[in-house]
Amino acid sequence: MKADGIQERLAEFFRERDIDAIASWPEDPRTDPGRPRVLVSLEKMTCSPAGMQNYLGQWVNEATGQETELYGHSVHLSFLLDILSLPETGAQACRELFDRMLVVLQKEKPIALSVQELNSEELEYDGKDGLLRLRCHLECIGWLCTQGDEAGTFLDFTLRGDINT
Repeated sequence: MKADGIQERLAEFFRERDIDAIASWPEDPRTDPGRPRVLVSLEKMTCSPAGMQNYLGQWVNEATGQETELYGHSVHLSFLLDILSLPETGAQACRELFDRMLVVLQKEKPIALSVQELNSEELEYDGKDGLLRLRCHLECIGWLCTQGDEAGTFLDFTLRGDINT
């Protein structure tokens, strides 16, 4: 999965919970007048050691009945979540949106990832864009998985949450 796909899936997770979110820097305006918006960016993805030597078991494709082996590594994902707002909307609206994100992340795993930490920096004014910005950092843990065929070739890589999801 590509980084922009991960960003979009997290933004979609927030939108489904009534939190206005978009992935990365879009072409359209960065904020809607009157309400803040979360800008989701994948800051860092760490998977080590290199290689896929961790055997996770076998998976059976229900459609074909064929068994494949599943390999994976734990992966640490660092997201940058910028809450952006027009100054007339106010700083309190940014903080309230942060609180809503915190409540959602306490109840549910975003895209099946385990949340390790959510924190925010001080609210600032971005003079270049004319926006208030509350920069937040979301740290998550998941699994980078792949299936192997009979020849030992890895077929595809998928980001997953807990092993059971």
